[in-house]
Amino acid sequence: MRRLLYIIRTINVIKTIWFNFKVFPFAVAKKLPVWLYGKVTFRSLAGKIVINGPITSGMIRIGKNDHYVDTAIQQCIWNVRGTLIFNGPVIFGHGSYVVISDNATLEFGERESYFGTNLKIFCFDRIVIGSNVRAAWDCQFMDTTFHYVQNLNKNGEIGPLTKPIILGEDIWVGNRTTFTKGAVVPDKTIVASNSLVNKDFSNIEPHSLLAGMPASVKATGMKRIFDLDIQREMDEKYNYVRTHL
Repeated sequence: MRRLLYIIRTINVIKTIWFNFKVFPFAVAKKLPVWLYGKVTFRSLAGKIVINGPITSGMIRIGKNDHYVDTAIQQCIWNVRGTLIFNGPVIFGHGSYVVISDNATLEFGERESYFGTNLKIFCFDRIVIGSNVRAAWDCQFMDTTFHYVQNLNKNGEIGPLTKPIILGEDIWVGNRTTFTKGAVVPDKTIVASNSLVNKDFSNIEPHSLLAGMPASVKATGMKRIFDLDIQREMDEKYNYVRTHL
């Protein structure tokens, strides 16, 4: 009962109910798989939203404020004109701005992924983000350059605006990192804060560390600790106190 009261107090109940029954068939909508928090604006829901696999209440959360990194930008703005596919749970912090253009596809993996505050996704082609991807605040994914550029050194060649972005599984992304068109990041990669990932890294070793603008491999054999028991053990060892920012 206490948990139920907490959920009712924190989510935007009316908009959550409206969204689920507008987007999904009744059998899915009644489970309320998507929870909305605070101010969430949908500029368009003309596209298609698909949930694959087991459906549970609150498996997708948009606008959640965990108070870890607070921000003045509270409103989430989503424009879904293409296809949005959830293969498992995903949490989006508050302030997310997500655009999925006509004929574009944005897809998330089976195991839970988390995206911090002020996330920006501009999907005009195809963006695939695998399982257990953790991205900190102010990250952005853009599979388009928006404007054409002519290469005067190559007979005036004008290339395409878009190219897919692909992220694998078990990836940790530091804050203020940008992924641009053609970025490919394999499983078990760490991307440092303030990096620009703008090319295909699919051939790098597992457990590599990418960093820089543009990003390059800075180290190998690096692994983020996701196990909370090990984390608590290390906190005690190094006298580290986890205080919310």
